[in-house]
Amino acid sequence: MIAGMASALSGIQTGGRILSVGAHNIANSQTESFKRIRGFPEESSTGNEVRITLQTDKHPRSQFLSGEESISLREGSNVDLGEEIISNLQAVNLIEANIASIKIQDKVLGSLLDLTG
Repeated sequence: MIAGMASALSGIQTGGRILSVGAHNIANSQTESFKRIRGFPEESSTGNEVRITLQTDKHPRSQFLSGEESISLREGSNVDLGEEIISNLQAVNLIEANIASIKIQDKVLGSLLDLTG
């Protein structure tokens, strides 16, 4: 029972990290040449924890002209706000599912304690 709660807590922490990465990308979406970071959840070797592997997306995105005196071509951010919103919604769903799991485990544990008492 405790291992299940620890696993659910790990899922909540993972969702929080994914939200943090998404917030970082959204905050820098208008920064010139910014490359978005992607967080990939992976199961740990023990099997009861989830860790996040971060990767920088190196793909170029839009380019724009800038400068008044001398015109130059500059690279914009490669952040797609639609993708970030979807990723953040998935992270929120991950957090909510793990919270529901903890609530159910807590209820079952309470019932077991009532039986032994």
